[in-house]
Amino acid sequence: MNTSNNKTRFYIYTITLLPFIILLATGFVLLKYHTGAPLDSTVMGQNAHFWFSFHKIIAIISTPLLLLHLFVKTDWVKKFFTLKLKDRFKTSNIFLFIIFFLCALTAFSATFIFDGSDIAKVLGGIHNKIGLVLILVFTIHIWNYRKVIINQLKKLNYATVNNSYSKGVNAALKDYKKEKLKGAK
Repeated sequence: MNTSNNKTRFYIYTITLLPFIILLATGFVLLKYHTGAPLDSTVMGQNAHFWFSFHKIIAIISTPLLLLHLFVKTDWVKKFFTLKLKDRFKTSNIFLFIIFFLCALTAFSATFIFDGSDIAKVLGGIHNKIGLVLILVFTIHIWNYRKVIINQLKKLNYATVNNSYSKGVNAALKDYKKEKLKGAK
């Protein structure tokens, strides 16, 4: 795969990662309320109503981005459904996929299909427990790919630093610093 495709994929992964981390973090914050804290108690100055709404909004943003992440990994998805996966992190990736699907399914069902019913409360409880597992499995996923992420960051930084525009900007910054130092003397 060429450098341009690698950059594009990396940017897609990064754009996907940030909202998903926020989603997991808000889910973690919501544990306070799921364990019995009063809904008017606050976390970082916000009450439960804010955190539930924010969590739902971030979920709406994260889900299509996750689908984009999987679209970029079309070969992996095909191998997943044809049971031909052979990569090093096969088991944890399959588990992450299943856990995310179940977490999303329980949230969607509780919110849009069974809203306000006893089933919604049960599904919400299941969602909370699956969400905890999702946080753990996602952390393992990032840990598994840490070397790939770090190497890609190094490559992107190297490419950025070594392009002619950056060289011009760096030269201008050096000249500016020299002038500033001369003016300070």
